[in-house]
Amino acid sequence: MAQAKYKEIADFIKKQIDTKVWSEGHKIPSETDLSASFSASRMTARKAVDEIANIGLLKRIPSVGTFVKATPAKSSLLEIKNIADEISARGHDHKMTVLSKMTLIPNEAIANTLSSLDSKVFKILIIHSENGIPIQLEERYVNAQIVPKFLEQDFSKVTASEYLASVCPLTDAEIEVEAIMPTKILRHNLHIEENIPCIKVSRSTQSNGYPISLAILYYPSDKYKLTSSIHLKR
Repeated sequence: MAQAKYKEIADFIKKQIDTKVWSEGHKIPSETDLSASFSASRMTARKAVDEIANIGLLKRIPSVGTFVKATPAKSSLLEIKNIADEISARGHDHKMTVLSKMTLIPNEAIANTLSSLDSKVFKILIIHSENGIPIQLEERYVNAQIVPKFLEQDFSKVTASEYLASVCPLTDAEIEVEAIMPTKILRHNLHIEENIPCIKVSRSTQSNGYPISLAILYYPSDKYKLTSSIHLKR
């Protein structure tokens, strides 16, 4: 049975994207050009383009054209990974912008998480960018008693996760994920448009029973995905 013509065009478009022949931002041929190349009607070509756009691989810009859409960054919920390594694995550039570093007396919730009821904690705010686009705001609180040299690190060159792993190897973690509407400041820092929600990941970590860090990570939901994969034995 012959393949439907629109499916043939759709498969061609998807293959060009999957094999990186058409990279992010590439303007694909017009529906008129596609219909001519495949000896099909323009309506058939449009159906094919719509199918690929509906699965998130293409972006239409009225009166301009249709372009290959940037693939959302991904992170696993089942692994604690260094964001710099994730971005490098995608072949992209990672940059950190330090907004603030401070020592403070924590509120009750943070104090309980870090077992620091009678002591101060360190706090950092950092924006992580991928190819110049902000994809994560890191708000991290660290047990000052256990990691006394934390604020001395240059967090424009080394990630907090990387440093903490080197001095207090991770043994336990608790993760909570929720969707929130970002504040005005959060929208500004992550370049999020109005009415676009934000992914909030709260992650507390321990090293050999000692509470080390509480990281609250914010991601723009239109540019980032959290995934998980479980392999079951049969």
